Amino acid sequence: MTSLARGLAVLNAFEAQTTLTVTQAARASGLPRSATARCLFTLEQLGYVDAAGSAYSLRPALLPLARAFAMGNPLVRDGQRVVDALRDKLGESSSLAMFDSRSAHAKVVYVCRAETARIISVPLFSGSTLPSYCTSNGRVLLAGLEPAALQVFLAAAPFAERTSKTLCGADELRAELARVAAQGWALTDGELEAGLRSIAVPLRSTEGRIIAALNLATQSSRRGLDWLTNTALPELQAAAAHLVRVAAA
Repeated sequence: MTSLARGLAVLNAFEAQTTLTVTQAARASGLPRSATARCLFTLEQLGYVDAAGSAYSLRPALLPLARAFAMGNPLVRDGQRVVDALRDKLGESSSLAMFDSRSAHAKVVYVCRAETARIISVPLFSGSTLPSYCTSNGRVLLAGLEPAALQVFLAAAPFAERTSKTLCGADELRAELARVAAQGWALTDGELEAGLRSIAVPLRSTEGRIIAALNLATQSSRRGLDWLTNTALPELQAAAAHLVRVAAA
């Protein structure tokens, strides 16, 4: 199955990229250039990528796979209506996120997204990924890990200092995640990007396991911390409870 793994690695190289050359795809995937070229040739023959000169781009054949996931997961299937409603009611961007299963808890992937105006330097859509250690969604999910899994994750610390406020060390992150677990929500203030504030709550399975996180994000110039905890948090908690009920129905 090595060839399958290599082909998936090449497809993953297109994340946040509209086109890639063989050399760029090899660099991003960590594969030899010759192997990357063979993978791209096969993917082109199967209709998943298109070649224009030396550049390759993804084709619509990948979309039915994403649709199958969205329709097959009850939270994702019903989540877009919930994040849309939060955005419309509170006037701020909202997201539903899960762990990116490719990265062993290091990243979260947005599975539903409703945006007002761009509040982060890179555009975020369904399918976008962000680090878990410095995002509110990520911290809610990390706080729900079993101790052994959390220890494995924290062994990768110190993490990159995105801003002067970013918590990077294992001890400070462990303490913050314990606080998140105790209070049932996470708030980040300027840790991913300067001026970006976000608050998130967990969504739990019927067994009580945290399986997703629902958040609201804004700029510090627009909303104070009191607004996030006093106004946004109750709305997030109510929306999360509603989504869990609807998805289980």
